[in-house]
Amino acid sequence: MAAGDFSNVVAIIQRARLELYRDNIDGALALVESAAGAHPDPRYAEEIAGIRRHLAHVESREAYLEAQERQYRGLRGRLSLKYLERQFRVLIGRKTRTLVARRARHAEFRLLEREILRVRAERVLDGGAGEGGVALAVGARHPAIRVEAVEASPTNVRMARRLNRFPNVNVRQGLLEEVHLLFPPASFDLVYSFAVLEHVRDLEATLDSIFMVLRPGGRVCFVVPRLAFAANGLLPPFTPLHGYCDHVRAFTERDLRDRFGGLGEFVLEKIPAVEKPGKLPPFLVPIELGSFFVAGTVARR
Repeated sequence: MAAGDFSNVVAIIQRARLELYRDNIDGALALVESAAGAHPDPRYAEEIAGIRRHLAHVESREAYLEAQERQYRGLRGRLSLKYLERQFRVLIGRKTRTLVARRARHAEFRLLEREILRVRAERVLDGGAGEGGVALAVGARHPAIRVEAVEASPTNVRMARRLNRFPNVNVRQGLLEEVHLLFPPASFDLVYSFAVLEHVRDLEATLDSIFMVLRPGGRVCFVVPRLAFAANGLLPPFTPLHGYCDHVRAFTERDLRDRFGGLGEFVLEKIPAVEKPGKLPPFLVPIELGSFFVAGTVARR
């Protein structure tokens, strides 16, 4: 099929679905919209409508926050024996100790610590902290560093505060794209986010917000998924795990180098992951699994 030939509707929809399965929702939507514009077909219209339904949460700040909270409230709040046992471990501090030790062993955390030491950071921002595992690990291992953590879901914020045993760590509710409203300009020596940029509603606004609170010469670090698949047969319609596209974009190495390669002392590292048996459906063949760790220094003004 020649580039720009959208007459083979089945082939185009299969290409778009492969992008959906690797969480490149924006890319899939753009492909099908281009195809529909060049070659109107009801199958394209149906695929576009399905993708847009899964993206309804990014249409407003309120819808985004509600989707995030609904997801995590469902994941964290189910009453069961396992839930009660987990709450007991939180209460006695065992959960915190385990969480810090586990995080400290991760490759991306070791890379983050390297960057923290590079700039001799005294104030660090965790954007999109989840239950606070990385923030608590930084606070535990670097007691002289002040760690501010921002997280969208109130359920996660409550859990992070219950887990927190460190006076140098503070967790608040908020969006990464709004940290410039929560903190004064140039407040931090280093800002990091782990597995967050693929979620945010507006990537450009989020990056602008991060750079506003980062001091000149400060360091930005983030981790995003690295996923590439091939199709093993026809791909069925894409159904997001949580009922909506929690991940709205995917990054390639070229994307990251084009966007961030101009930062000072730019770093891009690939962190491999091992495929878990039964995790992927049989119609997908993994090509790359893992994550990218990216870091760079903002220009001095």
